[in-house]
Amino acid sequence: MRFPAGAPTIQSDRLTLGPVSDMHAEAFMDFAATEASHFLGGPSNREDAWVGVAMQAGQWTLRGYGTFWVSETETGAPAGRVGIFHPGWRTEPELSWLIYPALQKRGYATEAALTARDWAYRTLGLGPLMSLIDPANTASERVAKRLGAWNEGPHRTDVPNVVNRWRHPGAEAHA
Repeated sequence: MRFPAGAPTIQSDRLTLGPVSDMHAEAFMDFAATEASHFLGGPSNREDAWVGVAMQAGQWTLRGYGTFWVSETETGAPAGRVGIFHPGWRTEPELSWLIYPALQKRGYATEAALTARDWAYRTLGLGPLMSLIDPANTASERVAKRLGAWNEGPHRTDVPNVVNRWRHPGAEAHA
């Protein structure tokens, strides 16, 4: 038996952002086992990846917001996840994005992140949000720039390496 909980469903032009499903969990566990997951600390085994899925889903219960699981609207195929990552040990929420390698270079990360960010500003009153990006992750830095974010410089986080904190414009920039 399942009980309704988790993310609402919102849409952009090409993407549907919503709650986690079995299909999304499977796609993430498959992704986490690959070298492409190295900016998330991977590759990871299925058990660790499952814990990551559960942590993302649990934020909706604990915080009332979290990450959306992204699908291509036309095909229904899982595309990744995007939204607000705010575990209990962090002092502020982070706008994060992940699009699976087979669906990259289509503008999905920017489209989904903008949709999630605007939803968070409008619905939750959050902002301005930040994103933590490994300096070697040039693809995510390009997305941050397209979203209008600027690099505030090095930031020590809960991972062993230093990342850069990118600050997004606030809701007033989109009014």
